[in-house]
Amino acid sequence: MMFKNTIFLLLILFSANKAICQEINTQEPFYVNLFISADKTIFVETEKTKFEEVETKVAAIIRNKPFNLDQRIIYRIFADENLISGFIMDVNQEMLSGYGDDVQTLKYLLNTVELNIDGQNWFKSIDMKKVKKI
Repeated sequence: MMFKNTIFLLLILFSANKAICQEINTQEPFYVNLFISADKTIFVETEKTKFEEVETKVAAIIRNKPFNLDQRIIYRIFADENLISGFIMDVNQEMLSGYGDDVQTLKYLLNTVELNIDGQNWFKSIDMKKVKKI
């Protein structure tokens, strides 16, 4: 009888642990969005930012986000399709300098002239279903 109770208890604990782990892994990721226009103007989220300030801005965003255990952080860089990839990579390095622990980076190329992207409202101009991911 004791053996059956022990097995039953172990099964319950195993099931509960699996459910908790599954809940943690299905959390929505935390996105940090960055836009680079054709003239190399940078916006971290909606704030116009100089290249030298990208690291500080990203660090502040991550530091001030609500804490969720094991939540993935994804950097999304949206850049004009005519920019050289070296500049985009340099900006990504600045972001990683702000916070680089287990971060994923997604890069998207945009035709900013066609989309008529302007300043702080840049993210509203983007249809995520139509962007080219690189």
